[in-house]
Amino acid sequence: MTETKFCFSQDESAQHFTALPGCAAWGALQPGTGRFAAASPLARVHGRSGSDDHEPAFALTAATEPAHTLCTVAPQADAAPSQTVFAVHDGSGRFIGRITQGRSPLGIRQAWRIEDADRQCSAVAYKGNIRGWVAYWACSPFWALMALVYLLNGDLHPSRSLWSKPHRARWRMRAGGGPRKIALDFQNGRYRADAEALDANLIHAQAVLYGA
Repeated sequence: MTETKFCFSQDESAQHFTALPGCAAWGALQPGTGRFAAASPLARVHGRSGSDDHEPAFALTAATEPAHTLCTVAPQADAAPSQTVFAVHDGSGRFIGRITQGRSPLGIRQAWRIEDADRQCSAVAYKGNIRGWVAYWACSPFWALMALVYLLNGDLHPSRSLWSKPHRARWRMRAGGGPRKIALDFQNGRYRADAEALDANLIHAQAVLYGA
């Protein structure tokens, strides 16, 4: 397995570039797992102006100038009511796959599926692991008390981590009828991907959608 590591950033330092026409600088993908380095992004993310916040549409371009489009991502209008489906095309406009956001079989967790164009390869992940959700709900009765402590100390904007739901996700895929292998792993704001499992553009598009 050839493993790659990267992160997705939407902070100010990741938005210092000229966006494509009709788009806004939205963030960047950075190789490695360290602090974001604006000078060496893996790809730049261009959000299309006017896109609905719940149905993002964006393009990924290489960091070199002039901008070379790696892929575009846009929602499909014919998706089932319980799902949001995003079509991914490469820089030449060729359809390379789809990413589906829905729910787990029991409807408890958010689910994400990555599929290639022929639906021969797919990877599925559920938002948050069981241990994380148990800890989240076990601590929920203390949120009001913690929020009060923040307010009494003059903090009118408590840290988002106070309310943050579990975000750990592992996209698993079955290869050759054997055990499922991990194609993409997200933890603590960082991604680890099997570069041989799926098209890199599909992996990067999923990372942006999950982190948006």
